[in-house]
Amino acid sequence: MTAISAVSGKTDLKNTRVLIIDDQEPNRKLLAALVTSMGVGFIEHAKDGVEGLAKVESFKPDLILLDIMMPNMDGFEMCRLLRKNPEWRDLPVLVNTALSEPRERVECFEAGATDMVVKPINAPEVLARVRIHLENRLLVGTLRQYHERVAQELAMASQMQRSLLPDPAWLSTLPATVGLTIESRFETSSELGGDFWHLRKLEDDRLGLVLADFSGHGISAALNAFRLHTLFDQHPPGLDPAKWMAELNNALKPLLPVGQFATVLYAILDMKNNRIDYAAGGAPSPILMLPGQEPRLMDASGIFLGAMLDADYETLSIDFPQGAQILLYSDALTEDLDKDDLMLEESGLMELAKASQGEAKPLEHLMSRFESRFPPPWTDDLTAIWLRHSGL
Repeated sequence: MTAISAVSGKTDLKNTRVLIIDDQEPNRKLLAALVTSMGVGFIEHAKDGVEGLAKVESFKPDLILLDIMMPNMDGFEMCRLLRKNPEWRDLPVLVNTALSEPRERVECFEAGATDMVVKPINAPEVLARVRIHLENRLLVGTLRQYHERVAQELAMASQMQRSLLPDPAWLSTLPATVGLTIESRFETSSELGGDFWHLRKLEDDRLGLVLADFSGHGISAALNAFRLHTLFDQHPPGLDPAKWMAELNNALKPLLPVGQFATVLYAILDMKNNRIDYAAGGAPSPILMLPGQEPRLMDASGIFLGAMLDADYETLSIDFPQGAQILLYSDALTEDLDKDDLMLEESGLMELAKASQGEAKPLEHLMSRFESRFPPPWTDDLTAIWLRHSGL
């Protein structure tokens, strides 16, 4: 945190660093005395641009006081070379020069100067300009550190969120163990998102699958996804989808901020008996593709999870024989806009699903076609899960 003097209200400059570059020793001493009187803690000197560039690398100043007319390398050339290095592109350079013609001043700024004072030195003006640029430098540095810290924390949170997803190594074993092949895609519209899907083992070799999409985006939606996952330990998915949805809804509702909710679908995959039992709350309609039949939409209507207490849900059942496939998804697939501001909608997604169901990796094929029309980044979080009864 930048230190502020309680008496003057000015920023404490004791940790700032100023590099003075001037071929005249009296000028260097005068500027050093002025800068020292402000409380600047570290000062270095250079006699020309060549020495100045070397000092920039070793001293790493917060501000350069630069003369223009110097031997070996003048201030113009030094500024140009300094600005070519991305590390010093934003370093404030205060030119202290006897040049007075407008054209000469413009040349200073074109070379990369940040500001200018004209010789002979006016002490109050130099002090004021040096303080402004050092305080700005400190503020920018503080802001950059804050952004870097936030970015690191968001990256860690994103990793935590992705760690809640099913383990890809476990998913790869399912074709051999239960005859189920799963492809999935999970993308957030920002660092964090409100989409969430979960798969776990149940009794009798059944699998319980949850797909949820919380309202909103970013951190608030992600926090709700974490809340939902935490509730799974207290209310583990059971064999009665409607009953479990009702219990989960009553547990989640008090935890959500006002006006927030989730679309959700909970399905029990019974691969032995070629059957899926499920309950839903306002979720996008999954696309069911049975062998020899046209794709159709499954009913995923119902009350949003967390929208109201004591909501009732209905358990529905479908046949899921060998060769059958289902596409589960969040609404980014149907509601994102293309360059003409048109949505894919359910009908368009069904066409993509139909064209992809014969592929070895149908979801990868579908997403390739989708991204050609709706290239990322998307405005909403996107989750897509392709289930295929591949048989044992």
